[in-house]
Amino acid sequence: MKRALAVLLLICACAPAPRPRTAPDLQVPNLEERALLLLLVDRQAYDEFIVHQSLRGDASLREELAVALGRIPDRQGRSTLEGLLIDEEPAVRRAAAFSLGLLGDPEAQQALFAAARDKDRETGVLAVEALGRLGARTVDVLEALLPLPEPERWARLLPHLFRFKDDTVVSLAERGLAQTDPELHARAAYALSREPKAQGLPTLRKLLADPAPRVRAWSARALGIVGGEEDLALLRPLLDDHGPGDPGPLIQALRSARALAAGGKARPIAGWTPRLRALLDDQRPGVRMSAIETSGVWGSPALNSVLEARAADGETWERGMALAALAAGKDPKDLDLAQAAANAKEDVLRARAAEAAGAIGLPAAGALLEKLAGDPSPRVRAAALSAWLADDPKASDVARRALTDPDPTVRGTAFDWLTEHPLVPLGNLAEALPAVYQEGTQEEGLAAVRAIAARAQGETLERGAGIALLEKLTEGGPYVLRREAGVALSKLGQKVPPLQPAERVKDTEIYRQIVERTRQPHTVEIRTQRGTITVRLACPQAPLTCLNFLNLAAQGFFDGLTFHRVVPDFVIQGGDPKGDGSGGPGYAIRDEINRLRYTRGVVGMALAGPDTGGSQFFITLSPQPHLDGGYTAFGEVTAGAEVLDQIRLGDRIEKVVEVR
Repeated sequence: MKRALAVLLLICACAPAPRPRTAPDLQVPNLEERALLLLLVDRQAYDEFIVHQSLRGDASLREELAVALGRIPDRQGRSTLEGLLIDEEPAVRRAAAFSLGLLGDPEAQQALFAAARDKDRETGVLAVEALGRLGARTVDVLEALLPLPEPERWARLLPHLFRFKDDTVVSLAERGLAQTDPELHARAAYALSREPKAQGLPTLRKLLADPAPRVRAWSARALGIVGGEEDLALLRPLLDDHGPGDPGPLIQALRSARALAAGGKARPIAGWTPRLRALLDDQRPGVRMSAIETSGVWGSPALNSVLEARAADGETWERGMALAALAAGKDPKDLDLAQAAANAKEDVLRARAAEAAGAIGLPAAGALLEKLAGDPSPRVRAAALSAWLADDPKASDVARRALTDPDPTVRGTAFDWLTEHPLVPLGNLAEALPAVYQEGTQEEGLAAVRAIAARAQGETLERGAGIALLEKLTEGGPYVLRREAGVALSKLGQKVPPLQPAERVKDTEIYRQIVERTRQPHTVEIRTQRGTITVRLACPQAPLTCLNFLNLAAQGFFDGLTFHRVVPDFVIQGGDPKGDGSGGPGYAIRDEINRLRYTRGVVGMALAGPDTGGSQFFITLSPQPHLDGGYTAFGEVTAGAEVLDQIRLGDRIEKVVEVR
């Protein structure tokens, strides 16, 4: 397995030539201390001396210390953060509150309850957010907020009410809808709809007529999860959105209708058919994609006829989606279309053929899946393997053979399945590890560690050997995998050996140069076949991530890659050289979780797990509060936002360039 990111490589490619030491010291206050904090984050190592040194700095350095401690998974930082939670400067208190939520130590709850009523509202909001992450009860949060006036209590509770899991969330959200502040009203609706409960159904149905498009969209999405037969009629008016505004309500109504019909909760209504037929020709790609998916489960001969024509002759993305939509009906006659797609020159279509064959099911699609399992493209082999395993929960021999595939994506697919179905002996898993560690990806490595842990948990006779193997895996290899092995040991009730810090460059001069280079935002243009998207990179908030992105752009890494993932009303995602969501630059970078919020047009680093980012990035098509604090946000679209809505699956990134 290729090593994690060498920061030295980043600097050599991106940074200007070194200047005399006196110059940067004048330009960047506390340069030495900031460089040391960045080094600690990159090495995932807590250092008491550097922490105490930073505590003596000015407010901006103390704020940076608070940010750093939230990014280092060491609970030694809790007491320092609790002290910073009562710092005289609001900016420091805000950073400390947010970082305590990231650190994950429930012992911090008492300090956060006090911070929830801080005189600075933003600190209080962040403290409530942190309490939600730490599993606090809403009743205890309400008690902590009681000394505040009622409007102030709502202002602090509602923005992150969705993070709490207890039974009072529905009633609190319903009361919060009465707030006249549009943002608070919307956040109350989000809390009601993010993980919807049946008891909230009457209110969710009323919110389909809310004046705010986002509220209508969130409510429509929720009905696809907890709704029933009667909700198709309620969702139908949202399909009549013809305007140029937010297409979210229409898209979410389509997706929920599909979910209800496919899940057997509602029978397709014939009255929808004419409108679905019209939406299959909609000029908005996200609407058309959603209409294709929904039409596939509607059982309408008229709609199926259109889908069959699109599957046979259309744009590549539309052919693949139409084929998948038809296959969702599980009609063996659609196997002919899958057979035709299996002979396409585009591997994305052959992969879709495998998915379609899997949906149609064994034994009818067995021969086709067997053919595609031997395809020269790893993407197609992985899709065929995934389809076969999904249809045959006892296919341990198929999974075992896949562990010897030369491609890490295929092996990773097998490891993922074996995590849920630990049917292959530990010896076979161990035999696959050399290939994983020598030439695999971190995603595959994480899947392998989890499969070993699942076998140790599920097979009593192999438990001891599994624990011994996991202990061995904590001793060497990439830090991310050593950490995952430690997590697995902890879940098995075992003592976790001390982990050595992550492998990183030790020369602090490198980190000084990074700090210099990232004190101000940078701007890049993502030039696509649909137009140019201008992004301001949030370098001060995510220096390693932004420099990595700039470095890859300067190398031409993104040139000619595609947007391999497009989810209407959610995200577009690109930057994968393999084009299937499993590729990267051959290394991984550290997460830099920050307080930038995922509104529309925010750029984030795609992950397969903590600290697994590399080159894949996504851009949000609509606000996504649940992503906040979970993925490194490192940029914001400042021009070309209209291009986002025109991106189709498979569209090409022509070039990414820095604008100086």
